[in-house]
This record gives sequence, C-alpha cells and structure tokens, in this order.
Amino acid sequence: MPNDATVSYEDDPDNMIIWLDLHIGDPKNCIHLKDAFSTTADAKNETPVKLVDSDYEKLLHSVGPMRVNFAGVLFSLAAFTNVENCIQCFEQNQHKRIFFITSGSMGQIAVPRILDRFRQTFTDPETDEPYSSIYVFCHNVEYQMQWALEYSDYIQIFNHDADLLVRMIRDTADYFVMIGKRLIAEDPPNNSAAYHRLSWAHELYQRYSKMESVSLQKEFDEVNQLLEDVEEELKASSDED
Repeated sequence: MPNDATVSYEDDPDNMIIWLDLHIGDPKNCIHLKDAFSTTADAKNETPVKLVDSDYEKLLHSVGPMRVNFAGVLFSLAAFTNVENCIQCFEQNQHKRIFFITSGSMGQIAVPRILDRFRQTFTDPETDEPYSSIYVFCHNVEYQMQWALEYSDYIQIFNHDADLLVRMIRDTADYFVMIGKRLIAEDPPNNSAAYHRLSWAHELYQRYSKMESVSLQKEFDEVNQLLEDVEEELKASSDED
C-alpha cells in the first residue's frame, strides 16, 4: 500500500457525525460511545481532540465541528443539546455525508424536521435510495416506533449503546467502500481520495470484526483487491511524474 508521502492527506473530511442528546455531557450516559470517541487521536492531527468528560463542555459550546478519531478514522463531530442549533448545523453541512445520533425524545422532534428539509442528505445521489444512518438511542424501542415508523427507511433504533456503535462502524465502512468504488470509476479516476476511503473502510471492518467476532473475509478480500489496484495506479502516476 502507498505510504503517507505517496498519497496526500485530506484535512477536511466530507464525512461527519452529528450528535443530539439533552444529556450528552453526563458521564453516565452513552459510555461506550464516549469511549469510542476517546480512542487514540489521529497522528496527522497536530491538535488532536480526546473526548474525555471535560472535553464535552468545550464541544457543546464550540462554534463548529471538532475533529475526533472515531474507531480509528478521522471524522468531524458536532454535538448539541438544542434542536434548533442542531438543525443549523445540518443547514451548514448538508452537502456532507452525515451520520446522525439522537436520543429518542429529541429525535421525535428533530428527525421529521431534518428529513423534511434535508432529505437529500440521507439519500444516495446516484441510486436515490435512502441512507439508514439516523441512529436513535433510547430505553424503550417500542415507544419510539410509534413516531419512527414513518421514517423507517432512514432510522435504526437501539436500546444499547454498544449495539449502536457496532452498527454505525459497519455502516460507515460499507459507505466508504461504495464511495471508493465510485471515485475509482470517475473519469479521470480520483485514486488518492479512493485510497483514503478504502483504507478507512479496512480499518473500520477490522474494528467491527473484532467487536462482533466475525471474519468478514469477503469484505476484506474486496477492499484489499481494490487497494492493490489503486496502489498500482498511484505508483504508475508517480513514475510518470
């Protein structure tokens, strides 16, 4: 695989996590998710953000998204305890690929408004199929289904934070593979960007495989082959230069 000198690093990820929860700053809530965002910060980031409890206060009062290392992959993360501020963030970042985490009570208010205004953010622009990347974390799944049923193509509901985290890791990996393929298929192919997405997918599949104790051999075979193909193209372009 190419080294860091071969492939330029992207400083502004087009993938983003938005988190809406009235009690997000409470250290007793969403412990597994907080642990995931507290993993080793990206080595290329000169001012890494480690989301220990004291960082949540800074995060909630920050003007814009902060950089975090989500399961080994660089993301922007914006967290809100207020629906209106959350919707403003969607307005400013609707062109990005957003993975949205919300509590059940706040999701009941926010999700209908968000999908009414920003449905395209949760829709594949090529296939017109919905992204099921709205993650509702609640204690009573049956109660949330009463309002969420109308948006079932976009929503996944969880009553255990670890289950939410695992699903989000897998969904994100699958998304990066899809984008990697599309970048390769461009004319001319964007091999550098494709390499990043495929590398991120590989990292996330590794995390998912360990957490779920599954092999994912098919997924790894596909990603490894794509990475090898991209590496050859990048080396060929470098030799031509």
